[in-house]
Amino acid sequence: MTIQASVLLSKNEFIAELSDGRRIGQADLREMAGALHQAGVQAENAQCEWRAGHRMLTAGQQVALSAEMRRLEKLAEQKRQDAPVRGIALAA
Repeated sequence: MTIQASVLLSKNEFIAELSDGRRIGQADLREMAGALHQAGVQAENAQCEWRAGHRMLTAGQQVALSAEMRRLEKLAEQKRQDAPVRGIALAA
């Protein structure tokens, strides 16, 4: 199941509301990207939004969040590819 996230800025804290009902709050944008990645949110499923009483993420912040999430996705994919396959005997 794909998890969607809506990210907004409230009182200098990044808040993400996930489609499964969880809320994540982080003061740092890179920490938010890491928390979203750990929660299973992919970069393409994280949208930044504005609501009354909150601040909108700047274009630079939106790009930085997306770029960090994509970097974490690539890093995780590389780790999966580099992991040894268990249960298979190799003959020389």
